[in-house]
Amino acid sequence: MGLTLVYWWRFNVTHFSSERSGGSSFNPTMVDFSTFIFEHDLLDIPLAGGSFTWSSNRELPSWSRIDRYLVSPEWEAHYLDLIRKRLPRLCSDHFPILLDCGGLRGGSRYFKFENMWLKSEGFLDKVRQWWSSYHFYGKPSYVLACKLKSLKKVLKVWNEHVFGDVGGQKNTLFKELKGLEGVEEERELFEEERARKIQVTMDIERVSLLEEISWRQKSRALWLKEGDKCTKFFHRLANSHRRNNAIETLMIDGVTSSNQDEISNHVVKYYENVLSEQFSWRPRLDGLTFDVLGSQEVE
Repeated sequence: MGLTLVYWWRFNVTHFSSERSGGSSFNPTMVDFSTFIFEHDLLDIPLAGGSFTWSSNRELPSWSRIDRYLVSPEWEAHYLDLIRKRLPRLCSDHFPILLDCGGLRGGSRYFKFENMWLKSEGFLDKVRQWWSSYHFYGKPSYVLACKLKSLKKVLKVWNEHVFGDVGGQKNTLFKELKGLEGVEEERELFEEERARKIQVTMDIERVSLLEEISWRQKSRALWLKEGDKCTKFFHRLANSHRRNNAIETLMIDGVTSSNQDEISNHVVKYYENVLSEQFSWRPRLDGLTFDVLGSQEVE
């Protein structure tokens, strides 16, 4: 396994002009710092809980982000929930920074159609068969909604019990291939073993393609061509999206809260108010006459 790096340092330099209050031009020091990060292939994990890590003790303080962790891609791939948090400060002009390797709070996953399912043999026929088996009555929009809800439930069960976990399948196949190669080093493989090795190699190629399609969809990097073997790149993008979408703190009624239950309840109530009907009466068009097309005009 390669060398895994984690740097923490007070660099006394910002990475971008937006990391300093009031803004500033992109100076040579920022260029050198960016070059250092690029040449060492390091990742600057987003900061949760605030935008800056230092402020001057003045009546009108200036703010900047000069404390940070820089991690290697291997470290980030090992800790999928990696996040950097700003903690409250007491007497220093610097905020304490915590690198939390399990800091992203998980929740129930929303249903998402996986593009890799389309690579499964006979998948479209299964969907067509499931869709035709549902019978609901009512308005077309109601029937469509009921069918989609029923199909979602079936797809979840099928994905878990039939399609299976792609990553787990890949690991199992690699272990089997490693075992066959170990046997091959000691003696010549039997005909059945050679056929199995060929089949396992083909299955690894197939599963690897499915894994790449899945990570490509999660990364939303649609400008890359499918099959370019950029799984690691897709993986890093998807993790970056997860960190950016995570809500660690939220301003609720003028008070900053990091309690996940309070944040969840506030978000739900907000959208309930936005999407709920506020009026008990609406004007209707009953009794009004409009010009209509005659039968010949319709034809």
